[in-house]
Amino acid sequence: MTASSTFNRVVSRMQFYPAGETITRRLFGLPQQRTEWIITGAEAGDMIAAGFQRHQADETRFVDAESGDMYQLARRQYVDVESGRLSYQCDHGVTLENELATRALTILAMAGDGEDIIDPFDGQDDLTDGVLRHVTPQFVRVPQNLLTVAVWAARLAAWGFSTAHETHALMKKMVASGVVENIPQTALSEAVIQAMASPRPSELFRVLHRCHALRVISKELDGLFEDYNNGPGRNKQYHAENSLPDVMQSLDQAAARTDNISSVMKVFYQALGDRADRVFGCFGLDALT
Repeated sequence: MTASSTFNRVVSRMQFYPAGETITRRLFGLPQQRTEWIITGAEAGDMIAAGFQRHQADETRFVDAESGDMYQLARRQYVDVESGRLSYQCDHGVTLENELATRALTILAMAGDGEDIIDPFDGQDDLTDGVLRHVTPQFVRVPQNLLTVAVWAARLAAWGFSTAHETHALMKKMVASGVVENIPQTALSEAVIQAMASPRPSELFRVLHRCHALRVISKELDGLFEDYNNGPGRNKQYHAENSLPDVMQSLDQAAARTDNISSVMKVFYQALGDRADRVFGCFGLDALT
């Protein structure tokens, strides 16, 4: 059997659906950076046989080196009985809805089928209502979901989006359980970088502060919020160098002026003053200073 016939045989069993962030951006009119795909009817070996490249160490994600498009094998989510941890299973029987159920937010749990939108968790309604809402109770078992909510809050804050009360309650519950300490610094730095490309990057830090995650990540940055909220924040005439209003206003104004992430990051660093090195270090941003 030739390589070409093997490729055709393997690919013919697969179904490709544009999904996740791609659909969210399309519906909301945001610029597309790359296409995210969900693939059903395939396992990791099929993807390799068809010539796809793994994305880093993730055995279920693949990347197109030229376009940057991401391909996610459909996964079934389950809780391991012995460890209590969330696990994933990929096989030919996993459905598109199984994979969408693994997503953090309803607005990211949609897929496209031609002109139709597959939306089993009512993401379009939440997109219309301006709500960031978790998909399933398993949300609490993925620490990085805290960052997903915060990043999308930054991206959509200018349109009045807010976190659903029940989702915020789950986030506080996650923080209280100690999961923030399990978030890799690479994930923290990536979240900050993504937020810096948003219309209102300060919202990332506000969301993390409100659910109490920020005090675990960076007590010093969280202290800016606490100092302002507990005292001077009640006085509208309050102003001090490197205060919370100064820092966050400088950050958002920089994001409004330029799409250059490095430039926005530089403004944020300068606005933090003497705290900058310590705050950046907590988020794994040392290499950018």
